Amino acid sequence: MNKKLSFIALALLVGMSQSWAVDPRIEQGARFESKGQYDKALGEYRAMLAENKKNTEAYMAAGKVRMKMKDYKGAVANFRLAYGYDPSLTEAYEGAAKAYEAMGQQAKADAERAKMKGGKAAAASAPKAETKAEPAKTAQPAQTAPAAKAEPAKTAAPAKVETPKATQPAPATAAASEDPFEKGKALLAEGRYAEAAPLWRVVLSKKPGDAGAYFYAGLTRYEMGEYDKAEFNLKKGLSYKERGNDANYYLAKINQKGKHPDLEKKYLAAYLKKAAPDAKFRKAAEDRLAEINAVASAAAEEKALQEAEAKALKEAKKSGNDKSKSVDVAPQREDVAPTASNSIANANALYADGYHEAALQMYKALLENEITPDERYFAMLQMGNIYREMRDFHSAVTRYRDVVREFPDSDWATEAERALEDAVWLEKHASELPRNKR
Repeated sequence: MNKKLSFIALALLVGMSQSWAVDPRIEQGARFESKGQYDKALGEYRAMLAENKKNTEAYMAAGKVRMKMKDYKGAVANFRLAYGYDPSLTEAYEGAAKAYEAMGQQAKADAERAKMKGGKAAAASAPKAETKAEPAKTAQPAQTAPAAKAEPAKTAAPAKVETPKATQPAPATAAASEDPFEKGKALLAEGRYAEAAPLWRVVLSKKPGDAGAYFYAGLTRYEMGEYDKAEFNLKKGLSYKERGNDANYYLAKINQKGKHPDLEKKYLAAYLKKAAPDAKFRKAAEDRLAEINAVASAAAEEKALQEAEAKALKEAKKSGNDKSKSVDVAPQREDVAPTASNSIANANALYADGYHEAALQMYKALLENEITPDERYFAMLQMGNIYREMRDFHSAVTRYRDVVREFPDSDWATEAERALEDAVWLEKHASELPRNKR
């Protein structure tokens, strides 16, 4: 009998340990997220959802990544899917509410929080039903009723004592909330950027030139995607004693988005010069600086190779060598290299580095070959994204529509549908949009 019990206990322990095990893809996604590699993090979560469409953990993680990417619509979609499969996930309701607040849609944010309160009320009603059922079993002893009446009288006294304790910290919290600087920091930490933005103007009206207010104003505008205003404020916040050096990092990020590698490198170097060994952004700054140097080195090598080939061709013409042979050699090398390196990963790298034409051609080449369905609809989606950045909105609409029609049940269908709506609007209003200098 003891042996049987021991086997049962061992089986239970194994089952519990498996249920407690964290999916390694969640951890890998978190590592990508910490490095700012959001697309790779989303890839890990999509892989989890490919196995289980109801994986609320993956939806929650994807929603948080979307928030950092400023893709608030995508974040709402993921948070809603999370609490749709598990209505008890209060964090999902709150996440959706914060996403709506970031978009300036307070009414919808309140509606999400109302859903969360409704869920709590439903959960609280269940214990009440149980407490009503229990006294029915112990209804026989009649002498316990007077004792029950005597007990509330004892508990009434401490109830009066607790109310002053609760009201004592109220003035302190009220005073803290009235300080626009601290209130702005709190709202910024909660992701309520639209509410935090005007508070920095209040601080500056009282303390003109305050470096801390300029820093947080710049950080708020950065999170809102208003990079011109962010750059202006962050430059004035460089002298902020507490976090002024972080302004260098954010200025580098702004110049990265603006495709200004020289300025980006300048601000990264300035940040690393002052950053402590355990500084928050040190690892990310070092990795990015190394990436910039690697790209510059590769470009220099390519330029040197082209110059050498041009020089050799020029000398060959002068010496009377066969021109056709020297010309034919180069195309053979160029034809072999692209076909050998055609892959989703390489196309993604080209796209991320801003080589849109090269990435587009590689995605097209992949579609002509035999690739998996997952790679096919991903390549089509990426082509739509590239067309949109190149302002070819008609081609973008075509690609997004193909993904939605041909792969309606794919992991990318929701994103393609959202992107399709944006591209259709952009195509209709193309003449009204400012033109990017390319």
